[in-house]
Order: sequence, then structure tokens, then C-alpha cells
Amino acid sequence: MLGIRVGSEELGIGAGVPSGVSAAVLIGGTNDMTIAQKMGARWEVRDPDGIVVDSYFDWEMFSTPPGQEHGFVGNQFSLDKLGTYTVRAELLMNPDDPVTVDSYDGALCVVILAPPTEELIQHTIYPYSYVYDGDVEGTTAVFKTDPFTPSAWAAQRFADALEDEVAKAGGRVLELQVYVDTTPLLWTDFRVEVISTPLEAAVGGGVGVAVGIPVWAAILIIALAIVAVIVAITLSVKTIVSTFTRKPLSEEIKITWSRETLITIIGDFEEKQERPPTPPERLEEMSDGELREYCDQLAEAIVPAEVEWMGLAIVGGIALLGMGAVAVVFAARKT
Repeated sequence: MLGIRVGSEELGIGAGVPSGVSAAVLIGGTNDMTIAQKMGARWEVRDPDGIVVDSYFDWEMFSTPPGQEHGFVGNQFSLDKLGTYTVRAELLMNPDDPVTVDSYDGALCVVILAPPTEELIQHTIYPYSYVYDGDVEGTTAVFKTDPFTPSAWAAQRFADALEDEVAKAGGRVLELQVYVDTTPLLWTDFRVEVISTPLEAAVGGGVGVAVGIPVWAAILIIALAIVAVIVAITLSVKTIVSTFTRKPLSEEIKITWSRETLITIIGDFEEKQERPPTPPERLEEMSDGELREYCDQLAEAIVPAEVEWMGLAIVGGIALLGMGAVAVVFAARKT
């Protein structure tokens, strides 16, 4: 018998193992002699680059009776390289005159990339992303909550709350993605990725937000509080500055826009072209067809139509994934 132990699981030769774990070689055999025998084992494990990562040689302390089994467990070593780990192993008897009773030279295991544990549960593309070109802030926040939060995650409320708080700081949100990892038993890991125009002012007036908290941390704390999500352990925020090119706009995207979204993006298009804004009461009087036609006229002057896109499930709004169905709604700017 030859195999490998990963955690508490025992796997056979050549098994696939996720990268980044530790393992130990297992080898054993049965004394098929008529008298008790001391059994021994030796092996050498090499990684995919041919480097020795584990070597072993030992004899059992007591003799193994006839017909009885004996096994050896080796040292722990890390499986941190993708590819095939090999082993050259021997099972021995009689330390005074060692005899090889079984041997193996070949693959021990195949190390593969660990399957992703994060799930994308929200992807919001805000209307302003279809007209904006320029500098942006890309912000990533990581935090933990209780294990029951994902099932109650209020995607639309979080998108709206984040948009409002960013607007108070002088920015505009362009895109939002939320990932969740429910692998831990006692908490849930969240990762929020936000792209926005650069912020111009500090956030103020947030309930329970202490003075001196970085702007993006304060914004996220306020938005999470509005969605009734409590950051249980930590909130780590990192922001980098880069450039952004407006997203392509196709007929497939525009046809899904709601009346509220049409009114919102008409305002964005008019601002982009430096046109006087249409009075809100006039927009409210227009039918859905008239709003869509006017929006098309403005769009043609700003955003050339592009028909290929990633798919409607995550375009122009929020996609709630992994819940049996996909619901697409749009995050419109508050006026």
C-alpha cells in the first residue's frame, strides 16, 4: 500500500490535490512470512522541478507477527507547486540483511489550482459608466460578518446607499462588485470592489462613524449600516488611482433600462454634451417611448453603439447569482 495523506484524508497514488496544502507519504505492507519480521520503509519525494522535498528511512521498533500489517507515515511537506510530485519508495524486511519486498517509482500526486471559494453575488454597472472617461479610484474592501448575512444581502439597497455616500464626497460610482466566501464555519468573508470617479471631500454626518476614519472606510461603514450588515471583525480598505474608459453601450443594454434609469442617464448624457438639462417635470410628462427615443438621440452623439457585450445578466445593473435565478435591476442616481 502506498498513498498520501492530506489533512485527515488518505488518497491513492496519482490523486489530484489542491495547491497550498501539506501532505505526508503513507506506505505499508503485510508480513507474509511464517515468522515475525522487522519491517522498514524508505522513500524520496521530488517536486515538479525535481527538487527533493521529503526523504525518509526507518524500521519499525518491534517485529510484525506473521500475517499482520504494518505502516509508516512520513514527514509533512508542502505541495506549493503545480504539476506532478514523484516518489521512489521501497518496503523492506530484515534490517540485518535488508530485502526489498515491494517498490514503486512514479507519480505520487498531481497538484492543481485550488477551486475558488468566492462567489460573485452582486455586480452593478451604474449608468454614468457609459459616458465617463477619466481618472478613477479603484477601492477594494475586505471584511467579515456573521455566517447568516449572505442570504439576507440587500443588493439594491447597498448599491443605492453606496451611490449616495460617494455623491456626498463629490464622486460618482461607476461599477460595484461584491464577492462572498462562506467556507469559514463561524463567519463569512466579504470582498467589495468599487470603481468611482475621484472623491473631492471627506464624508461627514455618518451615524457612529468616528472622526479620522479614512474616507472610503467611512463610506462603506455607513452603506453597510444602512443595509443592516455588521462588520464583525475587521474592515481593510485599499484604494488605487487609475484611468477609466467608458463602457460600450449596445441596443441590448438600452432596451433593458427602466423609466427611472432612462431619466437618470438622460441627465448624464446632457451633462456630457454640456446641454441645458431638461426640466424634471418635462421628463415626467414624456412617455417611456419618448424617453427612450430622446436617450437614443443623445447616446448616438456620445457613445457609438457596440453590439458585442458580456451578456445581459451582469450588464447595467445588479445580478444576484447563486440563488436559483438571475434578477437584473438597475441602480439609478438619486436626484
